[in-house]
Amino acid sequence: MTAFGFSDIRVTRRTQETCFGLTLRRRSGTGEPVAISNRVLSHFLDHLGRSAGLEFEAADTAWPGSWSLDHVLCEDMGQLVGRGVKAILQELSGERGTPGRGFASCCMDDGVVEVRASFEERPAVSWVIPKRTDIDGLVDTWYTDRGSGQQAAYGTNLRQFVDGFAYGSGCTLAITVLRCGNLHHLYEVLFRALGEVVRQAMGIPTSECLPGDSSGIAGAVEYTLEKDTGASSVQV
Repeated sequence: MTAFGFSDIRVTRRTQETCFGLTLRRRSGTGEPVAISNRVLSHFLDHLGRSAGLEFEAADTAWPGSWSLDHVLCEDMGQLVGRGVKAILQELSGERGTPGRGFASCCMDDGVVEVRASFEERPAVSWVIPKRTDIDGLVDTWYTDRGSGQQAAYGTNLRQFVDGFAYGSGCTLAITVLRCGNLHHLYEVLFRALGEVVRQAMGIPTSECLPGDSSGIAGAVEYTLEKDTGASSVQV
């Protein structure tokens, strides 16, 4: 238990259409990707969790088909994460007080984003996006476990995660896209920045970050070099 420990929070959201469940806990290790059908969103949630110092564990749904409705999945997952963060902030605030706000500026390759947040029960999201820049298009694709059938994630749905987060947490978010090229990079830095403002709002210092954690989640890069001598290859 660290100095900034808090209770595990299980959030379940039920409607006539869907039933999603999510557990939020203090980050204690590298963790596993969130088991949801949108693998790109799962990847971005990992970035958010590392920045915020949180781990996420998803539960099965009452209507499994609802996982395939990407708009619903992104929006509901945003609300679940937001509602869980709100509960954590309430617990920490009752014990020691929290800043309740944060600012983060993140960059990666051709993506640069600033996020400002204030958790004051005034849910709203504002976006400042460069002219002639479309952040709603195709972000990335992936294949199913059996290698058959390609699926895709789109910015228009990932933006619904952000809207859902603000609604669930009661947070006012101001997002400024300073530079955008590859949309995968853009949403990676957006989720990192969102996680960073959550960490700041909770009052968790950077000294509480786990050893080995960093911005990237791919780990250290290793290269193997071989020299082809004709008769054989020699490792160098």
